[in-house]
Amino acid sequence: MKVSRIIKGWLWWLAGEFICLLFTLCMIMPMQRSLLLMMFTGVSSVLIVNGLYFNFAHNCAAEDRNAVKFHKAPYDRAMPVKLALLAPLPQYLMWIALLLSKAGVIRDIFNIYILANIQCLAWVDQFTRERTIDVLSWGGLFGLLLLVLAAPITIIVTYELVYREIDIAAILMYGKKDK
Repeated sequence: MKVSRIIKGWLWWLAGEFICLLFTLCMIMPMQRSLLLMMFTGVSSVLIVNGLYFNFAHNCAAEDRNAVKFHKAPYDRAMPVKLALLAPLPQYLMWIALLLSKAGVIRDIFNIYILANIQCLAWVDQFTRERTIDVLSWGGLFGLLLLVLAAPITIIVTYELVYREIDIAAILMYGKKDK
């Protein structure tokens, strides 16, 4: 697997974080007044980051599919898993650091975690206004893990669907087509 592909995945993640930062900054004041807006911001932020992972996986799958079809390149069955493990690697490492912080192995990094994963800010705000690791429950910690695990699921499902040329929209809208 090319290193440039992994770097592209990290850049897509950074782009998502930057867009979420701008979006969240615009929504901070309205979020304070409404739980509904806070939920909207949380869902939208997760969709933004995972939408960019979707785009990354779509491009990789289309590139691989064309290489196999037209250039007789060998198909790597593990590619979706490799992408899902390596592209969101910064998110995994930050969550592990947050876990170590919660366990008391390292100092409190909850503020750093929220800043580096701004898409989780609205979710955290729904449960606490505090920004210390002490107020983050173990359930909340694993809730943040679910937000992190949305990325590899998005990457694997997108890669497989695009590589196999499965059009979900056509199936949902028109039913299964006979070939």
